[in-house]
Amino acid sequence: MKLLIISGTPKQDGICHSLVTAAAETAQKLGADTQVIKIAELKLKSCQMCADGWGICFSEHRCEFGDKDGFNDLQNKFRDADAFVFITPVYWGEVSEELKNFFDKLRRSQATKQWNKNDVGQSFMIGKPSILVASAGGGGGGIVTTLQQMERAITHMGGDAWPRDKSGIYDYIAVNRWNKDYKREALIAAVSSLVNNFDKEAIA
Repeated sequence: MKLLIISGTPKQDGICHSLVTAAAETAQKLGADTQVIKIAELKLKSCQMCADGWGICFSEHRCEFGDKDGFNDLQNKFRDADAFVFITPVYWGEVSEELKNFFDKLRRSQATKQWNKNDVGQSFMIGKPSILVASAGGGGGGIVTTLQQMERAITHMGGDAWPRDKSGIYDYIAVNRWNKDYKREALIAAVSSLVNNFDKEAIA
């Protein structure tokens, strides 16, 4: 299987980074074709709300500036992937600014496919499972709203549609300073289950 791990942290150390590393190492050990996408390193251009508010993200499902900033290539990776792990720090009860920007652009390009009756394509998120991980520092608050924010974005793009036999939200993992050790183990278990279950489905 092809697994994308999307990291929303701009840091190269800390709890969130350690979760990204644990997820990637686990998937690789199980033989999954694994790639970590560090959103903060891509420097994606923010949405410019082209034309009347909807540009070619609506008509062609790609970004006007995506060839220059790498967004369109990243969309292709989502097209080719079988499953996703989204990992973000909690900032003000939300995902990181970099991940929010990416979700906004991806949503404009993928969720709009289901609005156009003449569009034969479907969202790159449909039929693919996702694990959602939110890591809160400080007092540990804001995890629930951050997970809800990620869930909402994925739902808009059809990534949590029924039936959920091999798709939808596979797991929600809430991490803070006090539970980080056993929640890291929970993430490892979730990734292991995701990869192993996918392989069983593929064999069947």
